Amino acid sequence: MDTKTIDTIKALRSEANSFAGFHALYAEKYASDSRCDKKGYGFGTDSRFAAFEIRTSFGSHAGYYGNSSCSQIMTVYHTEMVRPFIIKALNVYQKEIFATAARLMREEAARLTDKATAEVEAIQKMLDDAKSVISDEPASVEEAA
Repeated sequence: MDTKTIDTIKALRSEANSFAGFHALYAEKYASDSRCDKKGYGFGTDSRFAAFEIRTSFGSHAGYYGNSSCSQIMTVYHTEMVRPFIIKALNVYQKEIFATAARLMREEAARLTDKATAEVEAIQKMLDDAKSVISDEPASVEEAA
């Protein structure tokens, strides 16, 4: 049985809820709890508590009609110097990034519903076919007697 699309929709919705609700959960449950004396969150913080890790790069290129080559637009020569500022910028916009990621995951889940409907219809057809085969089988010797 192929339920990959339905499984993907469930996973996307679950992750979207986690991202969308994280900051409210933190504020309600941990930030105000004076007994909770070790807390924090952010990009590039203590990796022992990483919820997820994303390795990415920033690319920029340009190419012109009539020439198949492309060239790089931006070059960063001091990556190690720049890295902490990019991480700080990610943290400044963390709520917006999480909200946007949650919205995009929900949109993808919604987009996949047509494909999931087709999967469910295929599964229902398999079930209906199986039922018809069972009802078409001849009666057993005991049933005939």
